Amino acid sequence: MTTIFDDKILQVTSNWRFTNDIVRKIGGDKSAIINRLKRLEEMNYLETKPDKNKSVYKKMNKAQSEYDFLKMMEVFETNQKTELNVIKQMPRIMMNDGIHFRKKGLELLEHIQEEVVSAYMIIIRLNNQEKSSIISHSIVIERKERLEKYIEKIMNFILNRYNEKKTVTAIQEYFQKYIEKFEIKI
Repeated sequence: MTTIFDDKILQVTSNWRFTNDIVRKIGGDKSAIINRLKRLEEMNYLETKPDKNKSVYKKMNKAQSEYDFLKMMEVFETNQKTELNVIKQMPRIMMNDGIHFRKKGLELLEHIQEEVVSAYMIIIRLNNQEKSSIISHSIVIERKERLEKYIEKIMNFILNRYNEKKTVTAIQEYFQKYIEKFEIKI
């Protein structure tokens, strides 16, 4: 799960930082941090610019344009289509014991979780920007509705696909445990 790096990335990018500098300050899996940098850039949390043959990143504090929001939602929805296809092709996500997730099932849940957390991050940011009068209430409502439908679609799909009582309970507990820990500082 790479969303664990988000808070740290956003803290160290208050000024322009090279990728290697960010990785060094945060510590951890370099490829996971780089992937998360790219994802935060797609979500308009970070801006980037080339500096010779390297990239530098800085936390973005302005509101997303309509174009950037639609572009971001396109990425979210493309990722969701992939997840839906994986769910359709995977007959079971639980082991025969009915308690533990299969490795592929757990990987699927982790990927869905990262996407859902990313959508929640955008919702939190929209709320903060509305409070600061950076973005209008009507735009916030419209964007939040779209993000909530996105989250609802994948959650309903996975719960309907794996609808055995033990599996549904295990999936709900998996996401509930993470949601309780979900405290992102933006």
